[in-house]
Parts: sequence; structure tokens; C-alpha cells
Amino acid sequence: MMTLRSRCIVAVLWVVSLVVAGAVVAAQTSRREPAAVISGSDLGFRPEGWNGKARTGTWLVRINGEWVEAQGAFKTVPATTR
Repeated sequence: MMTLRSRCIVAVLWVVSLVVAGAVVAAQTSRREPAAVISGSDLGFRPEGWNGKARTGTWLVRINGEWVEAQGAFKTVPATTR
């Protein structure tokens, strides 16, 4: 049988292991590396997250060798012409 002192030591070691594991996990999630760009020659996509099974991110274009965000220009077209 374990004595009271042995049980306390085991409990303290268990709590310390939980704290260490939490610190390791927190350290890994706090690193922010620049996201990779999935690209062709002048058009790219920078993935940023997930929306269900769909990948979310930002469209990019290469201008003078530098990646910049692309913005769509929506034009209104009448549904019918009279």
C-alpha cells in the first residue's frame, strides 16, 4: 500500500506534468509563421483557415516580384434590358 507521503508525491508529479504539457502546447500554438502561397506564375492563394471542409484565404497577384492582395471589382449588370 502507498503511504500518504507517496500519494502526495505522485499527485504533485502529476500536476507538474500537466503544467509542463500545457506550456509546451501553448508555446507551439503561439508561433505565427507566414502562410505559404499556393501560386502559379502571377496568381496565388494564401490559405488562412477552414470553413467546414472549405479552405479560406486571400487571393494574391504578383506585381514587380511582390505578392499583393487582390480585390475583386464587381460590376452591376441589369437583369433585363428594355
